Amino acid sequence: MNTIVEVDSKTLIDEAKNVLLNNRIGKFTKPAPALYPHQWNWDAGFIAIGYAHFDMDQAESELRHLFSGQWANGMLPHIIFNPEGDGHYFPGINFWETWRSFDAPKIAETSGISNPAVHGFVLQRMYQVAKDKDRALNFIREMFPKIKAMHAYFYNERDPQNEGLVYIRHPWESGNDNSPTWDIPLETIDFSKVKVPPFTRKDLNSGHAEHRPTNLDYDRYIYLIDVFRKGDYREDKIFELTPFAVQDPLFNTILIRSNQAMIELGALIGEDIQVFKTWNEKSISAMNNKLWNESTGMYDAYDLINGQKIEMEASSGLMPLYANIPSDLQAKKMVDTLIGPKFLSNESLPYYLCSSFTPLSDKFDPKKYWRGPVWINMNWMLYHGLHSYGYAQEAAMVKSDSIDLINYYGFYEYFDPKKDVINNRQGYGSHQFSWSAALCLDWLNE
Repeated sequence: MNTIVEVDSKTLIDEAKNVLLNNRIGKFTKPAPALYPHQWNWDAGFIAIGYAHFDMDQAESELRHLFSGQWANGMLPHIIFNPEGDGHYFPGINFWETWRSFDAPKIAETSGISNPAVHGFVLQRMYQVAKDKDRALNFIREMFPKIKAMHAYFYNERDPQNEGLVYIRHPWESGNDNSPTWDIPLETIDFSKVKVPPFTRKDLNSGHAEHRPTNLDYDRYIYLIDVFRKGDYREDKIFELTPFAVQDPLFNTILIRSNQAMIELGALIGEDIQVFKTWNEKSISAMNNKLWNESTGMYDAYDLINGQKIEMEASSGLMPLYANIPSDLQAKKMVDTLIGPKFLSNESLPYYLCSSFTPLSDKFDPKKYWRGPVWINMNWMLYHGLHSYGYAQEAAMVKSDSIDLINYYGFYEYFDPKKDVINNRQGYGSHQFSWSAALCLDWLNE
């Protein structure tokens, strides 16, 4: 596609660096200036990739600070709280009541759920761009056992059927918080029979309501946290109590891709990598046997509580390309889905790649968080996945669309995928968003 405005790479690189530096608060970088005052798990990984291109000290600091909140059972929480920011975000430190768990860290305040395990491939990317390879290898040695413990937590605690697929127990764990994918399992929560703890949202103080999850979404989110508290954050007890346990293709894809990175990095430093190979083989087989949907050319989620597939029309269902999970024939069907009417265009309206949910669905909302907008981190993974299968032209389209949107509208959290609103603001959520800047840096430094 033709660019909206000609890209000045040097200027864009400088602007991206400034976004990261302006959001930095000491040892870590917050996702955005106002809405997100703490350190978020997978955000920190993508942010570290950006810093690796110009400040390796800070790139390493992002991961060190994040893993300072790792639980004794290996879980890496989705938030490491910044005490100075508490009170500006809900749910905050006190609401989670992580003191109920003996596994919770004593030196950091955290949430009680996790996030996609990006850290293996983040570490791999940091090594790839590092000028000082000896230093990079030392950092790999430092992080290797921590990441291994996190992967072991997922396979030991989140795979009750020992099938190689881990489950998420809260939509926030997926990273795709309010995706329509979660609507069906969340609708099973009967609020006439359960009590939601009182709470006051704070996200709407910094974000537009039309761009954010609904109040009903938040009732469901908070109810699930209350379930975890009542289960004292014991995974076996939570699985007995929770109405939400979903095997998500995105979450499992990212875990598999990081397994692959750890296999490569472990070989470099002489670590035993057999367990990663075993996990990976089982997980890839399960993804293809259980989650692949031949008719749609995508991977579906699976609801463990209700014992049924959730047919996905979300970009998450295309992400297994990033971990070389599909066969060549499956990959071809996935690419056909990507560039067909479900995501790229139909007779009346063209779209930027890749909307987080198909515009053909009646659940599509181009402004509402994970129900339709384009996200840079998803496009970054999709880009690398397409390249790995030899779809260079399609990969270039994803990259070009992403950089064009950033170049024209700024470093927003997410973007309207419709091309017919070029004169209206298409950037939504938080402006000066850190991972949009970080991954743009990675693309422009290729």
